[in-house]
Amino acid sequence: MRKIETTLFMAALAFAIVACSGSSARMIPNHIEETHVGRPIKDVLIIAVLDNQEIRAVLEKHFQDWLKVKGVDAIVSADLLPMNAGTKLEKEAIAAVVDKYENDTILITRLVGMEESEVFSRDRPQYFFNYYGFYNYGLAYVTWPTVYGEKVKLSLETALYDVETESPIWAGESQLKNPKTTGQAIGQVVDLVMKELGKNGLLPKAP
Repeated sequence: MRKIETTLFMAALAFAIVACSGSSARMIPNHIEETHVGRPIKDVLIIAVLDNQEIRAVLEKHFQDWLKVKGVDAIVSADLLPMNAGTKLEKEAIAAVVDKYENDTILITRLVGMEESEVFSRDRPQYFFNYYGFYNYGLAYVTWPTVYGEKVKLSLETALYDVETESPIWAGESQLKNPKTTGQAIGQVVDLVMKELGKNGLLPKAP
């Protein structure tokens, strides 16, 4: 298993984005459920909405590793819900995994936009009142870009959902400018999300 994970990680790093100057990353939070602030999550299912299954697996695994470091049990959908290109996960399949592993939350990350030396714009932020609506909408952007331009901007939205109510607990948008590699982009997204979850008391406190 470790060999497979290493192979996937190296494949993602090899999926290079052209190196550019002025690299930066920032998080724009767009939702927080005040009643959940200070209530750490315990067991999460991680889902990345990407057509490239290798990068999907690497992104999910990176989230899993850091959540476990913070004391959160986490499982990844790539191991339990494999997909072929052009397909999507059905809500029933996700629910079956949640029931089996008794997850209390679902963390979903989706690519919502990219710019390759062009002006990027998208619709106003969408608000989804259940996790599957958020996942399903994410299928509009599923292909991780192969970048040939000199300037690159990526935008990925991450949302944390409560399993019992299916309602959003927290959501935010990671905006990346000129990441040098796919590996760097993944690291930036996970770092930004983890900081926001910690800031809102959604991660266990260190003993």
